[in-house]
Amino acid sequence: MCFSNKISVTVCLLTVLLFSSCDHEKEVKEKIIEVKKVIDVNAAVNDELKSIFDKQLNDSTLILVKDTLKTLAYIKPLFEIASPFWTNKGVYNTTADTLFTIITDARYYGLIPNDYHFERLQQLKEKILNVKDSIYDAFALAETEVLLSDAYFTFGAHLNKGRFSPDTLMLEWKPQKLDTNWLNMLKDGLNTGNIRAAFDSLEPKHEGYTFLKYALKNYIIENENINWDSIPFYSTTDSVLRLKLKERLFITGDYDTNATGNDSVKIAKALKSFQKKMNLDPDGKLGKFTKQALGSSKEYIIRQMEMALERWRWEPNSYPNKYFWVNIPSADMYIYEYDKKQKRDTVVLYSKVVVGKPTTPTPLIKSKINFITIYPYWSVPYSIATKEILPAVQRDTGYLSRKNFEVVDWRGNILDPSKLNWKKYNKNYLPFKFRQRIGGDNSLGICKFNFYNKDGIYLHDTNSKKYFKTFYRFQSHGCIRLEKYVETAKFLIREDTLRLPYDTLMSYFITPIQRQVNLRKPIQIYVKYYSVLADSSGLHWYLDIYRKDEKMMNMVYKGK
Repeated sequence: MCFSNKISVTVCLLTVLLFSSCDHEKEVKEKIIEVKKVIDVNAAVNDELKSIFDKQLNDSTLILVKDTLKTLAYIKPLFEIASPFWTNKGVYNTTADTLFTIITDARYYGLIPNDYHFERLQQLKEKILNVKDSIYDAFALAETEVLLSDAYFTFGAHLNKGRFSPDTLMLEWKPQKLDTNWLNMLKDGLNTGNIRAAFDSLEPKHEGYTFLKYALKNYIIENENINWDSIPFYSTTDSVLRLKLKERLFITGDYDTNATGNDSVKIAKALKSFQKKMNLDPDGKLGKFTKQALGSSKEYIIRQMEMALERWRWEPNSYPNKYFWVNIPSADMYIYEYDKKQKRDTVVLYSKVVVGKPTTPTPLIKSKINFITIYPYWSVPYSIATKEILPAVQRDTGYLSRKNFEVVDWRGNILDPSKLNWKKYNKNYLPFKFRQRIGGDNSLGICKFNFYNKDGIYLHDTNSKKYFKTFYRFQSHGCIRLEKYVETAKFLIREDTLRLPYDTLMSYFITPIQRQVNLRKPIQIYVKYYSVLADSSGLHWYLDIYRKDEKMMNMVYKGK
C-alpha cells in the first residue's frame, strides 16, 4: 500500500512538472525586432503577432512576457479585421489614444489602471521607436497590440459585471455571467470608433451607481493635492494625537478655526460634525467607531467607494415594479415602487432595522416575501439553543417560564421541563427544541414576514425596540428586526383589501391568535451590503461593519 502511494505521488509530481514545463515553453518571451524603414513596420508587426498567437496555451489563454491574458478568444478575431489594429506604422491610432486615456483614468470608474497593463503600456510606448537611430521595435508594437486588445475586453467585462463572484467574494474571470450583448457592444465601439460610448453602454444604469461614480471622480480630483493618513490612536502622545486629529478634521471640513470656545470645545464640535457625516452617534467623543472612521486614509476612502461601485455591477439590470431593499451597513430598509410619471423607482416606505452582529452577520439575500405570520412562535435555532438558552436553563430552570419558553420534542409534543434531567444535555446532545410562546414578549414580536432563504432569516417585529433609537443597530443573531412592521404589513396587503381590509388587519394585531396571511402577489426582497451610497444629496458613509469591503480591497489590491 505504501509503495503504491509513492508511485501515485511520483506520477502526480511528474504530471505537474510536465504541465509547468509546457506552460513555460509556451510563454512568449520579450525580445527586440528592429525595423529600420517605416514602410516595413506594419508587415513586421503582423509577423510578430502571428508568432505570438502560435504560442497560445489554449483557445482563451496566452502568456505574454509574464502577463497571463484570458481574453484570447476575443483578441484574435480583431486581427482578422486589421493587423495591426491599434497602431499604424508605429504610431497609436485615435482609438488606441482614447483607450489609453481611459486606462489612465480607470480609477474614475472605480477600477485599477494596472489591471489593464497601464505601466507596461507606458514602458512599451518608449520602446516602440528609438528616436536617436530611427529604429522601430516590431515586437514592442505587437505586444502593445495584444495588451491594448486584452485591456479593451477586460475593462468592458469589469465595467459590466465586476471582478468578483458576488457569492464567494473571490476574484474571477467568468464571461458567461456578462450581459449577453456585451461583446457586440464592444465590437460596435470598435467599428464606430466610439469606444467611450461602448463602455458607457455596458455600465449599470441605476441612479445609485451613476451618482457614486460621479462622486468618486469629484472626490479624487478635489483631493488630488491633499493627503492624509490614518490617525495613530494607540502609538502616540496626547499632544501629537490632538494635532493629528485637528489636521484631519480640518481637511474633512469639520474643524472650524473661527468657532467659539477653547480648543477642546472646537474639537468636540468638529467630531460631532464628522460623526453626523459618517452616520455615527454625534456625541463629540472619540469612541470605538469614531476612531474606526477616522482611521481611514484618503486611499482607503477611495477604495471604499470603488468597492461600492463593484457591488452595483452585481445588481440586476432592472428591478421589479415593487421591492424591498435592506442595506446592512446603514441598518435600514426602503420599499421602492416604480413611478410611471417620473419613470423611476421612488421610496414609498422607510424603516430602521436591526441586523446581525459582526459575530452573527446577516447574509446577503435575494428572495420573495410570500406570507405574513401574525403572532408567530419563535423556534429557537439550534446554535442559539445550545450556546445561550441551555446554559441559562441549567443555571436556573425558572428562566424558561420568565422568558415564556416551552420545550417541544421533534414530533411537536410539549414536554414538562421539571421532568427533564438538564445536566445530561449539551451542544452535541439536545433531543428537543425551545419555542417561545406567542405574545407581545415574543422575540419576533407581533408580526413576521416570511421569505425562503437557506439561512432561515426573516424580517420581523421585535419586543426590544430600544435599538431603533441608536445608530448602532447591529444587535441580532442574523434576522432583521423591523421598526415599522404595521406600515409594512399594510403595504403588503394594499392590493388585497377587499379580502383583508385594513381594519381587520389591525384587529389581528391586537388579538393574540396566530394567523397566516398569504400575499396575493409575492414581493421581491433584497438584502445588500453598501458601506457608501450616493444620491442627489451627496455621499452617505457607513461603517464597514462586517469588514466585507476590507476583504475585497485586500484581494483586489494584493501586490499592487
